[in-house]
Amino acid sequence: MKRVYKNYYQSRDLGALASGFPALLARNWRKLLLGLAAVTLILFLVSCLFVLADFHLWPAVAQDIKSIETPGGSPPPAPAVHATAAVLIDQESGRVLYEKNAHDRLPMASTTKMMTALVVREQLDLGDQVTITPGPASVGEQEIWLSPGEVLTVEELLWALMVQSANDAASALAEYATGGIESFARLMNKKAQSIGAVDSHFTNPHGLDEPEHYSTAYDLALIGREVLADPVLSEMASCKQYDLRWPGHPYPRTCLNHNEILGRYSGATGIKTGYTANAGKCLVASATRDSKSLIAVSLNSEYRESDVTSMLDYGFAATARVVLAGEVQDLGRTRVSAYPRRYVTVVPKRELAALSILGSGDTFQVKTATLREAGSSVQKGDALGKIVCRADGRQLYKEDAVAASSSEREGVLAGILWFLWYSMCWAGRIVAAPVLVWL
Repeated sequence: MKRVYKNYYQSRDLGALASGFPALLARNWRKLLLGLAAVTLILFLVSCLFVLADFHLWPAVAQDIKSIETPGGSPPPAPAVHATAAVLIDQESGRVLYEKNAHDRLPMASTTKMMTALVVREQLDLGDQVTITPGPASVGEQEIWLSPGEVLTVEELLWALMVQSANDAASALAEYATGGIESFARLMNKKAQSIGAVDSHFTNPHGLDEPEHYSTAYDLALIGREVLADPVLSEMASCKQYDLRWPGHPYPRTCLNHNEILGRYSGATGIKTGYTANAGKCLVASATRDSKSLIAVSLNSEYRESDVTSMLDYGFAATARVVLAGEVQDLGRTRVSAYPRRYVTVVPKRELAALSILGSGDTFQVKTATLREAGSSVQKGDALGKIVCRADGRQLYKEDAVAASSSEREGVLAGILWFLWYSMCWAGRIVAAPVLVWL
């Protein structure tokens, strides 16, 4: 027993161990080499798992929700409006700023022609040649005196439609587009539904009174907003006078706009008037000042000009423009290549903003969702997410979030080499971890 203890004790002598280590190494070098290789392999495999986890174990979409609150207080008094129905909206966001019976269904006379123009722009080319038939030439009331057999372009007829409010031009365009008034009216109703004008129904392209031909102040504001979004129609809506060729006559047809605010209200940009005995005087008006754009609608009012002027004045004076998402705002990063690490910054496709009544204490919600990883190479402007903005429970925007720059993926071989490099870096971090913890 003593001898055993003595041998055990002697084996702990450091000098003896040091002197015997070379012999031990010589006898067991294969085992030690194999063990070192196994440890190195395990370390490398663990490092590979860490690299994979670092780049792939996360949600596919990054989401963020923020609220923007405006100061509360006492909002300014509402504008004085005589119309049976009226509405004021922010052209940029579509947000309602003032309303009076805005969803009541009413006849709307020639404001109908805004929808006629929208459908024509979808169905026809501006250069198309239209031969006038006896039907449109005999519609009557407001007209540009079209004659059967006369040939005009779609663009010329649109100028007559938007400036002169010509019924014969409206009928000629509808007949040429679909072959008849009823089929064209079906397209008008389909277009109305697609833009959210769900309380409107059209039976003709000119707006003459018919029992089932109606709209609302709110719907007409939405339709007017679509007109202003079209550069061609927007130019026509703001024109006070347009000379149209008149074959066989020594002078042109002169189209005169009946919109009272054009040239009289600062910043006025359009859009369309209307009048019949049943509808009364109607006006869809728009104006832009100081980065604010407004659309005001007055239906059945003897004072339509003062109505829209009062609403527009209110909108410009009593609102503040709130930027919900800046044009170059950083919304996060999307990975284009994992090996090597390569990202693109995601930004809104355009600036998103809305008007808020001063003192209203409005709360806007901005929700962004961006891709964590792109499936292929990315070009500047590619959609990589969505931005949804809401106010008062109503959606104002649903817009793309896009790449701020372009980026290409690496080739397969380069990707493999970068993966191995990242794995070696992770292995170094694992080996160094105990030393870092000790320090």
